[in-house]
Amino acid sequence: MVESAESSLLDPAHLKGIEDYSLLARVVVDGAMPGIHRSLRQGRGNEFFQYRPYERGEDMKIVDWKVFAKRDELVSKTFQEDTNFTLYLVIDASASMGYQGERASCSKLRYAKMLAACFAYLAQRQGDRFGLFAYSDEVQQWIRPQSGSGHLNRLLVSLGSLEAKGTNDHEQAWDRLTNGLPGRSMIVFLSDFLEAEDTLSERLRFSLSARYECLCLQILDPDEVDLPNAEAIRFAEMEGDREISSAPPAIREKYQNDMNAFMEDLREKLASVSAEFETLRSDQELGHALRRFLGLRNRKA
Repeated sequence: MVESAESSLLDPAHLKGIEDYSLLARVVVDGAMPGIHRSLRQGRGNEFFQYRPYERGEDMKIVDWKVFAKRDELVSKTFQEDTNFTLYLVIDASASMGYQGERASCSKLRYAKMLAACFAYLAQRQGDRFGLFAYSDEVQQWIRPQSGSGHLNRLLVSLGSLEAKGTNDHEQAWDRLTNGLPGRSMIVFLSDFLEAEDTLSERLRFSLSARYECLCLQILDPDEVDLPNAEAIRFAEMEGDREISSAPPAIREKYQNDMNAFMEDLREKLASVSAEFETLRSDQELGHALRRFLGLRNRKA
């Protein structure tokens, strides 16, 4: 079967060589998914906010025909109503997020950063405010929500500087963040969620409010889903100093059962606080996560 151009552009193996996150987001959103803007809400407020390039397939009613007559250029009008919404991107940048097995073309953190870049780019095109909060055992980046192309560039540069290091301190980080969450927000949390099932649900209780939506995207390496393809291997803890040797074929079935039970428990606990949950593999194309994001974004709108 011949791989479609869209699937190729959404494949982490294709995107891994693009270090410029602004370019990467444009390649994914404008190149691989050009119709994605049709799903975005167009503001109908009374106060004009800004122009942006018209996207093929959008309602022609939002085109400013006076600008077209003068400059022969199709531009769309957005209104102040659009800026009432805030997107907060939260990234777990602890050491375990740096793992990359042989079957994946990038680390879990790199995968999370690619998705975050695309989400921020979509938010900027919609006129939303957007911010970034990344942490491990300390806050690595905290960019308060704003809107505009200049803010997007600043956020993407900060995104590119993130490194996987330290242990995760979910409790302290989320306590700091939730104390200042803006109203009417969507929070997208990208993490491997390992060893987090007993702590995170309490921190995400804000999602019970009608003002908030929370999308939890669990990013796992293929090795973490079904173990590496090896006869014997030594496992080393990335956020500690423990090591253990084992034979994957001998423990694979029990491991997969335990992993499935862990994820089901995590899913139930997050559902209890109305947080959406999705598991992604770091070798998986980005389209599914982007469509999931847009579905929740439009529901909040």
